[in-house]
Amino acid sequence: MTLLSHPAAGWRIRSYKLEDHVQLESLFLDCLDDFPWRSAAAEEMLRLRRTVLATKVLVAEETSAGIVGFLTLEHEKAYVAHLFVHREWRFCGVASGLLEVARDLARAPLQLDVDVQNEGAIRAYQAMGWIEKVGATPARGGQRRLSGP
Repeated sequence: MTLLSHPAAGWRIRSYKLEDHVQLESLFLDCLDDFPWRSAAAEEMLRLRRTVLATKVLVAEETSAGIVGFLTLEHEKAYVAHLFVHREWRFCGVASGLLEVARDLARAPLQLDVDVQNEGAIRAYQAMGWIEKVGATPARGGQRRLSGP
């Protein structure tokens, strides 16, 4: 079932299916290459696998490209643990679409943590109306907690 689509860009958002795991992990590893993560890739992959098992996962897919983005949502906390978009699909509305669907599912403003070194992501969130949540403690050191509109 499609939860949101963007006909002009060609992508749609739907719930994760078990057969998506290879594409999801491949996208995740590609994104890890784009940014200097604080933990080893194997540790980050293990964290992702645990999160996928315990949370709601949304994927953005395009018919010929496959999965172009994904988000993991801790529904009860309205917390986004992961949000990744393939480098070739950034600035196509994929991240904002995933966040819109997650906010609708959570029925509350969302929160997420972003690495302080990831200036591109911080600017993108700010452009979408996200603000730093003063006094909040991020899940990991070197991150900022943001609250969505």
